[in-house]
Amino acid sequence: MEQPILDGLIEYQTTGCYPWHMPGHKRRLNTIFPELVNNPFSIDVTEVSNLDEFHDPQGIIQDAFDRAADIYGSHKSYYLVNGSSCGLLAAISAVCKKGDSLLVARNSHKSVYNAMRLLQVNPVYILPEWNAELGMFGGVSTEQVKKLLKQHPNVKGILIVSPTYEGVVSDVEKLAKIAHKSRIPLIVDAAHGAHFEFMSNVNETLSTTNYKKVPAPAIRQGADLVVESLHKTLPAMTQCAILHENSSLVDLERLEEFLSIYQSTSPSYVFMASMEACIEKMNHERDGLFIIYKELLAEYRKKFEQLSHIHLVREEDFKRECAAGYDGGKLVFSVKNCSIQRGDSRVALTGAMLSKMLEEEYGQMMEMAGGDYIIAMTSVADSPESFAALYEAMEAIDGQLSEWEDLSDNIVYSRVPQHFIDMTKARDLPGNKVLLTDAPGRVSRDYIFAYPPGVPIITPGEVFTGEIVNEICKALDKGLNIKGVRLDEKGNRIVQVTAVGAQGEKKRSKIKERLWHMKDRK
Repeated sequence: MEQPILDGLIEYQTTGCYPWHMPGHKRRLNTIFPELVNNPFSIDVTEVSNLDEFHDPQGIIQDAFDRAADIYGSHKSYYLVNGSSCGLLAAISAVCKKGDSLLVARNSHKSVYNAMRLLQVNPVYILPEWNAELGMFGGVSTEQVKKLLKQHPNVKGILIVSPTYEGVVSDVEKLAKIAHKSRIPLIVDAAHGAHFEFMSNVNETLSTTNYKKVPAPAIRQGADLVVESLHKTLPAMTQCAILHENSSLVDLERLEEFLSIYQSTSPSYVFMASMEACIEKMNHERDGLFIIYKELLAEYRKKFEQLSHIHLVREEDFKRECAAGYDGGKLVFSVKNCSIQRGDSRVALTGAMLSKMLEEEYGQMMEMAGGDYIIAMTSVADSPESFAALYEAMEAIDGQLSEWEDLSDNIVYSRVPQHFIDMTKARDLPGNKVLLTDAPGRVSRDYIFAYPPGVPIITPGEVFTGEIVNEICKALDKGLNIKGVRLDEKGNRIVQVTAVGAQGEKKRSKIKERLWHMKDRK
C-alpha cells in the first residue's frame, strides 16, 4: 500500500533531527496536553447536538471565543482553523472594497498579496528598513507612514508585519495613533507574535535573569485587527491561529461575513480544542513555563553572542527609529563574511550551507535558510538539553570558520519595482515564457519570491529590470528556494511575463545590455 505522505513523515521523524522550526509544540503535544492527543479521533466530530456552530457560534464555541478575548484583552477574538492566511484575507476584505487603496508593508506575507489581488486593491507600499549587511527587513518608520498618508489621503487602512519573520518589532502604538488620526484602521500581521501576550506579562520578580523586556502584543497597543499564528510560537497544532478585533473603525458584520467565506464549513474540533487548551495552558503558565523559557533564552543568547564568527542578530542591528523591540525567541544567525574550508580551498559560508551542516552533522533542523543567515525558532516546548545541543553544534562550526570579505551582496529589497498594471489584470492577460535574462523591460505575470518567508521580489504587474534579474540570480546561486522561476527542458531559467510589455524591444535590449555589463563588473 502506497502512503507517500505518511512514509515521508515517519522517515523525517526517525531521522532524529531536533526541530528548531514551527509548530511550537516541537512534536511534544503528548507531554503538554496528554488528554488532547492520546486519542484525537475521539474528538474529531462535526457540528452536532450541543457542539455549537463555528460560523454562527452561540454555545461552547462562542464561550471559547469570549474566553480568548478576555485573556488577550480584545473586544472580540475569533479562532482561525485555516491559519493566519484566512485571517489576513478577512481583515483586508473587511477594511477594503474593490478598487480601494491600502497602505501595506512590502514585506507582507503572500496571503496579503492574494487578498489585494482578489479585491483588486491598489497597494501603496511602505518599504520597511532594509538592513543590507544582514539581508533582512527591519521595522516600519513612523515618519515614512506619515509622509505616505499625506501623499495618499484616500487609503482605507494600514497593514504592517510586526514582529517580522526575523523578530523585529515596529512601534505599533505610534502607528496606531497615526492611523486613527486619519480615521483608518491599523491591521497587524503578528503571525509570529502569539507568545507576546504571555511573555510580556510574566512576573519579573520571579525571574532570576535580566532578559530584555518582551514587547507588548499589538492588540494591547491600539491595533484594530491583529492576526496571530498560535502554531508558530506556541504549542498548538499546525493551522491554528486567532484574529483579534478592538476597533470602532471596522465593520464587525463585514469582518464576520468574510471570516465565514474564507474558512472551512467543516471546522476541525481537534484544532479548536488544541487552540483552547493552548491558550488556557499558556495563560496559566505565565509564571511557570515562560519564566523557565525566558531564563533559557537569556542564558543561551549570551553564549551565542560570544561566538567568534557567527553573529547572533539583535535589536541593536536595526535603526532605532524603525525597531521598537525585538523577539529574543528568534535565534537568527548571520554568517556574512564567514568562510569555511572545503577541500583544498576556503569558500564563503552561506545560510544554506550552515543549515545543511547543522542538519546532517549535528541533527539540528532549522526553520529557514536565507542568503547569509538561518533562523532557529524557539518556544516554551524547548528543553535545556535542546538549547545545549544547538549551542554545542554552533560552537563547533564557529571554530571551523575564518573571516572572509564577502563582496557578493544579499538580495536587495531597498526599492519597489515600477508598477505597470494591477495584479489582477496582469494575471488575466495572456502570458509568455521567456528566459530570465530576457525579462528586463517586460511585465511580470507571476510572483517571484524566496520561500520562506514569501516576501516578493517582484509581483504581477511590476516591471523587470536588470537589477531585479541580478537579484533573482544571486538568490538562486546562493541556494535560496525561489518560487516563480522554472527550468525549461534545457535547464535554462525561465519566467512568465505578460504578452503586453512595459518597454519596446529597443529599450529592452539596452536594459539587457546593461544587465550583462553589471555581471561583467562582478
